[in-house]
Amino acid sequence: MITIVCGLGGLVISIWSLQVARRAERGQREAALAANVHERRNSAAMHLQKYSDLLAEVRDTTKAAKQAIHTCADDVLMSLAYLVDDVALHNPPGHNRHLFHQMSEEIFNAFGPELSFQYVENVTWRFGGVRRRLRELSDSCKHLGPGLGDEDEGLIARLLARLRHPFGTSDRLPPEARVLSSPGFVAIYRNLDSRLRGELGRRLMLDSIERVERFCEVQSKLQTVFDSNHARLAAALDRNSTEEFKVEESGQLYARIEAEMRSLGLLSRLGLNDLKHFRDHDVLDALPEFVYSGAVLFTIAQVSDWSRFSSEPMRH
Repeated sequence: MITIVCGLGGLVISIWSLQVARRAERGQREAALAANVHERRNSAAMHLQKYSDLLAEVRDTTKAAKQAIHTCADDVLMSLAYLVDDVALHNPPGHNRHLFHQMSEEIFNAFGPELSFQYVENVTWRFGGVRRRLRELSDSCKHLGPGLGDEDEGLIARLLARLRHPFGTSDRLPPEARVLSSPGFVAIYRNLDSRLRGELGRRLMLDSIERVERFCEVQSKLQTVFDSNHARLAAALDRNSTEEFKVEESGQLYARIEAEMRSLGLLSRLGLNDLKHFRDHDVLDALPEFVYSGAVLFTIAQVSDWSRFSSEPMRH
């Protein structure tokens, strides 16, 4: 009996010792794994610091250029606002400049949430779509005629339906198209359109071209700064693709670099250079180009202002 008890006791002790050994071994493995993870994180942080330093250097290098284009875009936008006040008829409700500024801001607000991560090509292409839809809206306003009385509600409803084509319902529209086809925006646009009759449209076009060209000249002079620093960041990301530690491992740093590249691309490529060609054409309907110019200038001013002061991707 004593022999059996001693045997069982030895077996229990052996099992307990084995469990203790296994726990110790597991603890050692976990400690080693944690040490490896910590070491890798430290190595990655040290390796990626050069990309953080490059981003800071690019932001510092382009700060003056961003200030210059921000000031110019803001000044030209303000001059356009007062120009439409001088040229267009004054009918209630609302000042002409307030209607113009509100439309410019609403178009920017539609794009705002996407500017830090959308490709520049996508944004500029969609701005071209804004221009086309403004022209469609202007043509439709001409067919509807002046005024916004109750008898026009059916016509406005058909206008909105046509502006939403081919997307069907407004839920399927891109954000900017949803704004342009909203009843509120259409009412503001139609209100201002009714104040630009006859030669007033031609005068607004010619006088606005002169002001916009000041912005185009400044943007052209600064393009090299924006493009060269965009290229530095792009080349750095390209080199990093062959390295052990990827910038994407630091989600925050990668988002900042991508957002900075988007900003530099927009400041360089979202422009109004083709507006000058309207000088040689007998264009009476200036409002689509005028509102489009306001939206571009408002966007450039906002992007340059955010990018100059913030180290975070643009939040809206």
